[in-house]
Amino acid sequence: MWGVTHINRTDREDAIVYGTHIYGSLYGCSANLLRDEEYLIRKVREAAELANSVIVSIFSYKFGAHSGVSVIAIVAESHISVHTWPEYEYATIDVYTCGFRAKPIIAFEYLAKSLNAKKIEVYISDRSLYNKASVLKI
Repeated sequence: MWGVTHINRTDREDAIVYGTHIYGSLYGCSANLLRDEEYLIRKVREAAELANSVIVSIFSYKFGAHSGVSVIAIVAESHISVHTWPEYEYATIDVYTCGFRAKPIIAFEYLAKSLNAKKIEVYISDRSLYNKASVLKI
């Protein structure tokens, strides 16, 4: 969608724990949407569904009538979060999933589109564990 490289899951079939963390910043978003707590909750739910994630619980907090909102969904695969600053038309999105079934990039792209972002910075991190020997024994 914004030049994001989709992860080739076959490259990581040897992972003991497979995790993908996609996070980024959105600029030039609709300030009205960034203030709308119910809209943001709905969009996070829809993003989770599109990404094949199962919502366990969802929390939100509005920082004031004209201020930002934080929405955090705990999903069976990990989490999805959105934090907004309408006064700057700015938001951050964080999508972290474990396992091969979930598609976190789809959730990220859907949320960015839903907020009418004009500019997007996105980062993709491999959060997998590959070697049994690297597991700490406590």
